[in-house]
This record gives sequence, structure tokens and C-alpha cells, in this order.
Amino acid sequence: MQTGRLRLRLRTHDTHSRGVPLPVIDARRQLVADVVAFAFCDGEWTAAAMAARARHDLGLEHGSWLDDVASAVVAHTPECPDGRTGDLVGAIAAAIARPSRRNDMDPRLWSWIEGAAGDIGNRWPNVGRSASPIRMGESRWPVARLDTAADVARLIQVDRSLLDWFADVRSLERDVVDEDLRHYDYRWRSKRNGEARLVEAPKQNLKYVQRRILRQILDAVPPHDAAHGFRRGRSIQTYAGPHTGRAVVLRLDLRNFFSSVAPGRIFATFAALGYPDPVAHALTGLTTNAVPGWVFDDYPAGRVDPTVRAMLRGPHLPQGSPTSPALANLVAFGLDVRLNALARRFDASYTRYADDLAFSGDDEFDRGLKRFVALATTIVRDEGFAVAGHKTRIQRAHRRQVLTGLTVNRHVNVSRADYDHLRAVLHDAACNGPATANRLGHPQFRAHLEGRIGLVQATNPARARSLWRTFDRIDWS
Repeated sequence: MQTGRLRLRLRTHDTHSRGVPLPVIDARRQLVADVVAFAFCDGEWTAAAMAARARHDLGLEHGSWLDDVASAVVAHTPECPDGRTGDLVGAIAAAIARPSRRNDMDPRLWSWIEGAAGDIGNRWPNVGRSASPIRMGESRWPVARLDTAADVARLIQVDRSLLDWFADVRSLERDVVDEDLRHYDYRWRSKRNGEARLVEAPKQNLKYVQRRILRQILDAVPPHDAAHGFRRGRSIQTYAGPHTGRAVVLRLDLRNFFSSVAPGRIFATFAALGYPDPVAHALTGLTTNAVPGWVFDDYPAGRVDPTVRAMLRGPHLPQGSPTSPALANLVAFGLDVRLNALARRFDASYTRYADDLAFSGDDEFDRGLKRFVALATTIVRDEGFAVAGHKTRIQRAHRRQVLTGLTVNRHVNVSRADYDHLRAVLHDAACNGPATANRLGHPQFRAHLEGRIGLVQATNPARARSLWRTFDRIDWS
């Protein structure tokens, strides 16, 4: 699209421009327009800088269409309008809505736009609002009221001058040299399959800030009922329980669950809670992170997959942050709605524990399983996630059916293999010391063992008593 051919109609407060009604824009494009408009107004008023900020906030590596839109905005309005984002949203949404632009846009953006409507619109009534509010709008949940960035600073109990440092909206963490200025500690944790995952642990001050956000905002917003991970009163037992005694159990795994959540989706989540753009922008910066390049030099399993590296280098939900699980559950609400509806169509059950998706049913479900997997995979992709195909498991009743280490053939129980492995580790620790037995390098090895024994105790108390006796023989001094 040529910049000169883009006719902008800047919105007035009565949603008309020069007496001509604006086109009806659906909630998906409206949401994108909100994010782009705020990014445009949030710094230097030049096309290049505006487009760069918008790409950052949408989590896009490319997106040349944003350069066209930014250039047209600057040509039409030499200075940021007094109404800030509210005056720009309509024009940007109209540009996004042009069918001729679809093939020129980043496919990731279109996947995200297409997946942002439907059931999510029923859940988040503020998505697609006609203008960015100056103050906080009505919220369905009892979240903290935050009208301005100063209110955010008061909520997290920091001086207003420090908010911009904690809310790293420019991803300075990615390039800062001084360790004292970093907000995160990084460590690779080995997995049983020989791979590793990166734990991004916020330092003490930021962790306190994020816990305030978790308690004052996110804990008040319930995720979908199918979500069992990171929820009070839910566990892997409640996740696995609905799938006991079924003819077939299907397990799908989401690839790069946390790191695949871009900041645009976090911004949209906070905005949907009623928060005005400056507040949603600050909260997004406080709960996302971009990883420094040197971290990948320490990867223990060789070269990091380029796709994973790109996700981690860009702003994303950090695995290790107190707020990431709750935000991931809220972002995945639309995914849960659609997968739950699909499961009901096939007379099946559905639950999710973080990135583990479980479905189960009887013979009718088994007969349509191939079609079901294809439809579920499409829904996952539409919602901005991806299925790790090599981890898909179809488990029928004549063989062991396992979900997150628990067998579900007759009742929920720790698998014999996991029980035997835990017993061997405990015996090794009791005989040779915990340092020798901790072969995977768990930073809190004692708490790790206590948690695993506690899981056995929840499902089989008799087995757990034997494990606790061995645990008591370990010398932790």
C-alpha cells in the first residue's frame, strides 16, 4: 500500500469524522489498533520510531505494513494529537481492516488477530472499545483500581521515578551490561530428555513487585474451569481425575508455552480488565522480559533452536516469574473455551495443566480421534500457540494411561516407574548424600523430594510412608 493512498479519518469523540461515520471494525482489529495507537503516541513522533515501538508491543519481528501506517499518520498529523490514542484508533483499525492489505501483513499478526474474537469477546467485554479511556473502566472482577501510571507505582510500592525502570517496556534487560541493573537471574535446567529449559528468575525487588500484581489483580480473575495448573484448590490430581476409566486418553503438549506469549496479548489482557492504556502498558512491562544474548552461550544441550532463541530474545512471559502462570492462564482462556466446546462435540472430557492438554472419551471418541486431533491442532494454532507433535500421545485402556506422571486407567495414582525412580533417588541420597543423588541439579533438592513424596502421599499413602522413612535417613548437614 502506498502511503499517499491511505486516507486517514481521525476520530472525534462522537465517533464521526467530518460528518462521515467510521466503518464498523470488529473486536480483533480494534484490539490491535488500540495497541498500535498507544505505541505510536508513546515516544518520538517519527514514522520509524513509531513503527518500531508498535512492532515491539505486538511482539513482531517484521511487519512492514506498520511503516506504511506510521508514515501515513505522521503525514496527516505532524504532532501526536491531544486525544492521544483515542483519536488514532479508528484510522488505524480501518487501515488494518482493508482486505488488500492482508497478504502484506505478518502471518503471525493475522493468526493472532483471527484468534482474538469470538468467545474471548464474551469473556472480555472491554476488548474492541471505541476509544482508549482516560480512566479505568468498569471491570467484572474485583481488581485493584488503577487510573494512571502513578497509581501503578503506588500499587507496587515504588517511587514514580522508578516505575519506568521496573517496567522495562524498551527491553533494556536484553542489552544492559551492568549486572546490578538487571532484573532477572538466568539458569538452564536440564530435563530428562536431554534438553534444557531456561528459568528467568526475577530478582528480589522485581519479584516483590510481581507478587503485588498477582495478589491485587490477577488472583481476582478466574481462568477457564478446564485450567488446573497454578490455581488454588487445583492440582495435577484434579487435572488427571476426569480422565480415569476411559477407553482412550489423548495428550497434547503446547510448545514453548510461556515464551510464545507476546506482549501484545498481555497488554490486551490488562486492557480487557478495564485498565487505560498507560496502566496496561506499565503492567505489561512489569510482567514481560527479553533475554540477553550471552545467556544462550551457556545452553547445556548444544545450540539453541533459532525459533526458541528469537522468542526468548523478544519480550515474552518469563518462566520463573510469579505472574507468568496466571497471565498465561488468562491468555489461554479462548483456547480453553474452544477446546472444551470441541471435546463436548465428540462426547469427550478436556482439562489443561499449563502446557499439557488432556482429552478422554469412550469408543465414539476413539473412532473420530484422527479428525479430532486435526481440529484441536488447528484451534491451538488459531489461538497463537503450537502443538509439539512429537509429544502427542494416544493411550488406550489396554495399556498404561499416564498424565503428568499419574496413571489414570482405574484411578489416579503415581506410575510404578516414577515411584521406583523416586525410591532409588531417595536411597542414593540416604547412602551417598544429597549432592551425589541430585544428578539433575535441582536448586532446592530437599523441597523437590518433599514435593514428589507429597504427590505419592496424595494418591497412595501406604507407598508414601516407606518413602518418608528413607527420606528421614538423609543427612542434610
